[in-house]
Amino acid sequence: MKLSLLQTHGLKILLTIIKSGKETLTASEISKIEGLKTGYVGKILFMLRKAGIVSTIRGKTGGYFLADDKKNITLYDVLNALTPNKTEIDLCPNIKEGEDCTHSIDCAIRPVFYEAHQYFKYLAQSITLEEMANREKDIMSKVLKIKDQYYEKRRNHEKVFRG
Repeated sequence: MKLSLLQTHGLKILLTIIKSGKETLTASEISKIEGLKTGYVGKILFMLRKAGIVSTIRGKTGGYFLADDKKNITLYDVLNALTPNKTEIDLCPNIKEGEDCTHSIDCAIRPVFYEAHQYFKYLAQSITLEEMANREKDIMSKVLKIKDQYYEKRRNHEKVFRG
């Protein structure tokens, strides 16, 4: 799965808010830090606010802040907020909504894309913004633990499924 620029910039904006050490940041401050246009940052923050991920305070000392604790917001929540339903589709690039694929009967691609999608979804639902705000080696350690948990879960599921 490929993340859109909107999703990537949204994650960076949220991590900037977390790492700033301030209670709130304005769209202007974020745009300067991230090197993005203020209007674009505002668009992303609007989407994140609509999804309940950030909140805002108006006024001289106002700005944006996380609506919930960073340990309660997952990577999946953010990706879904910035591209609703996109994280649930696109399992196969050959399938367009409402159209049959020429390989629908016996597709060797579908199970590969499906499994990759399931793993990505599991991974994204298992990583919080708090963890993403850590150093790269710390998050890599977490990703490896999640991978082991996922494959252990899959092995147990296959044992039950096979009877």
